[in-house]
Amino acid sequence: MKTVLENKHQQDKFSTFWERMAVNYPLPFDEKNLADTRRVLSLVKSRGVEISYAKVLDIGCGTGIYTLPLASEADKVTGLDDSESMLARMKNVISSIGIQNVYPVKASWKNIDISAYGFENAFDIVWVSMSPAVQTRQDFEKMEKCARKWCVYIGWGRKRRNALMEEVFKLHDLNYGPPPGVGAAYDILITSGRAPSLDYFETSWDWEGTTTDALEDMACFIEMQGGQAHRNQIEKVLACHEKNGRIHHTTEVEEGLMVWQVGRDKW
Repeated sequence: MKTVLENKHQQDKFSTFWERMAVNYPLPFDEKNLADTRRVLSLVKSRGVEISYAKVLDIGCGTGIYTLPLASEADKVTGLDDSESMLARMKNVISSIGIQNVYPVKASWKNIDISAYGFENAFDIVWVSMSPAVQTRQDFEKMEKCARKWCVYIGWGRKRRNALMEEVFKLHDLNYGPPPGVGAAYDILITSGRAPSLDYFETSWDWEGTTTDALEDMACFIEMQGGQAHRNQIEKVLACHEKNGRIHHTTEVEEGLMVWQVGRDKW
């Protein structure tokens, strides 16, 4: 079993990683991101979820990729994230557009006391997308305790491809496949007596920044996988891909969407 010190070290690594990712993380109303979000919202609605006038909790909301578009239909959206930088970027968008019905909360889903925050049975919809915050049976149980009607989960599907990242990972004897995601989550729900819908869809993410930013991001990714980043080797790879001191790369992914209605069945 991990010691308290080991757990603290792991939490610190996660925190450093997400604060780093926040610098270049996409924003909700960028054209491509919004188009992808609308596609997912349409699919969620086709599964019977009513977003209009709903109270929504978005776990691991990041910069508000789903939080803010949901707010255009919902009555109130609470965006929860443990990254100060992610929330700061979301708040900037909220301020610039004048959104009135979004409530950012800085907290860790793993550690939050949902009773103390008044979250139990407080939301019509509880939503989580591409976040490591919800992985275990206990995470899903807590999620359902907050929901009156629906839960929505978006996670990694069966594909993650990025030629540049794959090259860097290979240097460190690591595999750049998709992390555990919707497959593992689906199994947890099925064995717990739930009956989620399951849909897959494909999308892509573009990243562009300085060579220095690319180096730091890739080093963070390697260390999150438990490796030791070989910065000199990463620099050599980036030198073959940079143009005018900048790096651009694209990640092609499959995501999985699960939607299920919340009963009061015990876990």
